[in-house]
Amino acid sequence: MSDLPTIAGFVTAGHAVLFEDAEAPCCDVCAGALTSDDAETDGEESSSGRGLLVWSRGDERRYQEPPLCAACATAIGVSALQRWEIEEEEG
Repeated sequence: MSDLPTIAGFVTAGHAVLFEDAEAPCCDVCAGALTSDDAETDGEESSSGRGLLVWSRGDERRYQEPPLCAACATAIGVSALQRWEIEEEEG
């Protein structure tokens, strides 16, 4: 990035940078590249996955399924289960 011109805190990018091909999908949480270990193989489920974000504004609902690496998918899943358990104990 040192060869990109900077002007008072702004960076400009040329055609090559703006339209370069994405190498591999990245985890939406940690921005780590998803490896072949994270993909489903031979019909077995892997611990990687996708999140589900749902939000609404008025009558409009939006859904987004960002990709997650195995570590982030596991951490988010375990955190959700712990919060569910806490809510069940509190009533």
